[in-house]
Amino acid sequence: MKSHSLARELIALGEAILQTPNVETKSLSSLLSHKSSPSKKDQEMAFGVTTLAQMSQYSKSEWLSFADTHGIPIAFNGQDSSRNIMGKIMSYLSENQSEMERVRESVVGDSGSSNRLNNAFSILLKGN
Repeated sequence: MKSHSLARELIALGEAILQTPNVETKSLSSLLSHKSSPSKKDQEMAFGVTTLAQMSQYSKSEWLSFADTHGIPIAFNGQDSSRNIMGKIMSYLSENQSEMERVRESVVGDSGSSNRLNNAFSILLKGN
């Protein structure tokens, strides 16, 4: 397991623990063992939602640079927020599977990039 995978799992564990009552740590294992384990789909959705929440923290200029670097044709105006631009990029990629593959190959192949957003996409898309 790589460090970033471990970090994601620890974040997910922390979020799961926060959903339980606040008890002494010695009681935690019995509390968690009574819960049914989440389905694979729930785990994937939780990972996706937390990843999107983290990616929404990138700036507008980083998203615009990402779109420009990867030739993603999105229309934007000066009023668009970083999350609006992120949403437009995500919508475009989800509607154009071949473009998603092209971007995936581009960011995964560019592992030496210093661009924070490229690095985030690279980590995210390696898991798919």
